[in-house]
Amino acid sequence: MTVAVPQGFTRLDVPDDFVALAGPLWMKAEADGLRIGLPLERRHGNPMGWAHGGLLVTVADMVMGMGSGFATGIRWPHPTISLTSEFVRGARLGQWLEGKARIARRTVNFCFASCDLVCGGEIVLVSTGVFKVPDVDKIPEPFRTQALGKWGDG
Repeated sequence: MTVAVPQGFTRLDVPDDFVALAGPLWMKAEADGLRIGLPLERRHGNPMGWAHGGLLVTVADMVMGMGSGFATGIRWPHPTISLTSEFVRGARLGQWLEGKARIARRTVNFCFASCDLVCGGEIVLVSTGVFKVPDVDKIPEPFRTQALGKWGDG
């Protein structure tokens, strides 16, 4: 089962072994935020042929965390403070899963985000979360320039 990655998406390389197991994730930077997606393969599923709920929550967490980074302009992890999700319907394996964060509010320390994950044209999961804005001065010097780089550059 091979699912095509939509045009304009680039592979999102993150130094996170857990996310690498689920991914790779794909991103597309747009003026108003990042679209994050994943082709749902057999390995993502449960015995009923649907994407595993834990995978959907992981993708939603990444969508909102990366979306928070896009909103702050800091390409460095924005740790999850809280996350709630509601399953709307199943996400069928063999389809493209995608989400885009909405940032409701941003303070100096936190981003308040939400997202809908869509698969096969239908919302499959809705989620909200609070994400910690990293202190730029605490980003290790060798990574700081990249962390403050543009989102469209890979």
